[in-house]
Amino acid sequence: MAAEIKNSSPALALVLAPYDPSGGAHLPADALTGARLGCHIVSVPTALLVRDSAQQENIQTLAEDIADDQARCLLEDMNIQAIKCGPVYSPEIASMVAELCSDYPELPLVLHLSAMPTGLDELDADDALDASLRLLLPLSSLLLIDHPSLERWQADELLGDTPDAVETLLNNGANAVLVTGVPGTAGQWHTRFQGHHGRLDYSMPLDGGVRQQDIDSLLATACLSFLAQGHELDNAVESALLHLQERAGDTFQPGMGHRLFNPVAPQND
Repeated sequence: MAAEIKNSSPALALVLAPYDPSGGAHLPADALTGARLGCHIVSVPTALLVRDSAQQENIQTLAEDIADDQARCLLEDMNIQAIKCGPVYSPEIASMVAELCSDYPELPLVLHLSAMPTGLDELDADDALDASLRLLLPLSSLLLIDHPSLERWQADELLGDTPDAVETLLNNGANAVLVTGVPGTAGQWHTRFQGHHGRLDYSMPLDGGVRQQDIDSLLATACLSFLAQGHELDNAVESALLHLQERAGDTFQPGMGHRLFNPVAPQND
């Protein structure tokens, strides 16, 4: 007699993000992270990255009208429960995603931002950031940002003259902010999770050879996956950090550059 086949439907989440051909971050790595956490990721590429495991050479942004059409096709067809966007490399994409999310206000939005790569003059970093903060930040349930990017934005006075960038983000419409790579004890990786009702600090050991980009992408998608499964925001963040801690030592070196998280799920004994 054939074994009974389980037929449980996973939660569905939409990711609008760059395509990273190295498989380290963003698409398609987000789909693998979601699968490990019981979430089916449907995706819309917003840019194509030209890179290997060591460095990024170029970014080709994609037409926002095509991305909008694809996202709406998915949202109208499937019972999507949460959305993740970012990093955002053009003001047009930021505007498109803002209009999209305004049409689906019931879906939590995880906004993943980072500093623009240097040496790519064809990208208008200031306009992309301004549009993201002005249009997307007030719509987000969670903003994930790395501490070096916040420091760079403060140095460039892109957040105004403020001693606390996180407070500025909250005052400008963010619901909650998760800052990664916060300075702290050597050998530990520190995060700061702050909303309007308090702050929590976390730390964990982490392989220093893994890129910040990979860490943040995995963490943002883990938050997305738990939100799509109905977790409250605080619980989704804590569960995502626990997932990251469980995977912290499971890395491999695919090429001559940085170590990446192992995409292969461990076999059950």
